[in-house]
Amino acid sequence: MRPPLRFIAHHGAGRGAFSRRWPPIAEALARQAVEHEVVVTEGAGHAADLAREAVEEGARLVVAVGGDGTIHEVVNGVLGDADRAPDGVIVGLIPAGRGSDYARGMGFDTAPDAIVGRFAAALEGDPSAVRRVDLGEVTFRPSAVVAGRPAAGANEGPLADDGAGDPPGGPARRRFINEAGIGFSPFVAQRTARFPAQLGAWLYTLAGIVTIVDWRHRELALTWDDGSRQVGRFASVEVALGRYAGGGMLLAPGAVLDDGVFDVMTIGEASRPELFSFSWRLRSGAHLSSPVVAVRRARSLTAEVIDGREAVYLQADGELLGRDPVTFRVLPDALAFAG
Repeated sequence: MRPPLRFIAHHGAGRGAFSRRWPPIAEALARQAVEHEVVVTEGAGHAADLAREAVEEGARLVVAVGGDGTIHEVVNGVLGDADRAPDGVIVGLIPAGRGSDYARGMGFDTAPDAIVGRFAAALEGDPSAVRRVDLGEVTFRPSAVVAGRPAAGANEGPLADDGAGDPPGGPARRRFINEAGIGFSPFVAQRTARFPAQLGAWLYTLAGIVTIVDWRHRELALTWDDGSRQVGRFASVEVALGRYAGGGMLLAPGAVLDDGVFDVMTIGEASRPELFSFSWRLRSGAHLSSPVVAVRRARSLTAEVIDGREAVYLQADGELLGRDPVTFRVLPDALAFAG
């Protein structure tokens, strides 16, 4: 019989973060005599497959070892087509990625013995070791290329190229655990991958600055959960469950992981100098004082480009997914998280 605790490790996460992070965890597992199994991903999308297999094979605690992209895939694998994780299945995280914003927002103790102790307690049924959290769901139009790079899963089946008609089977659907956005943030996400991880916290700031240089605002139509419609020119629309994004930027200071709503931040038409200022102001939450920034709580939101130009692209948990039209929906109380 296989152990009830399975780690799904992204060996390349954070460009070497796994090799630094895992040995102390392994030692703590040995010290506390916690039976477990480790499987390693072999490529994009593999963590979701491994998580699905873990649930099918009876694992009760499935732990992502990596960054936000790894936990994103694990959550999608655990849920499958359902709106919530199977009863009795818990998800955990050992942060070992570039950003690890979800772990930062959770605020749990990341010392190896503390992490392993929490996993052991969760398996023993200790309610204080498990937190119920919300997830987000986004429905979107697939595209082979997103913000100039191949979309996540673009090699997994036929997807529509930018400007093509809807692919066979209609729109795609993905869950996210921390944050998703259209407009500005997908371009930041794709450029982040091009810079060396040694830049640390400045990685996302530099990617943002490069993106601002040639940025153009877009005319969008937003339909909110109360039926109201908002039309305007926007730099970005960010839909948050967690407080942090972009490697420690305090995107949504008021966001709560289990309140059943998104904190939706819209950045309207801003001058280029003001956009440059956001590169620093986002780290402290000071961006919220700008008159072009608004935050609204909502359970769902639909967004579509209406300026007749090229697509508006989508990222979720830093993964490049597709293009507009997009619909975001909260999945309340959808996941048991060991944290």
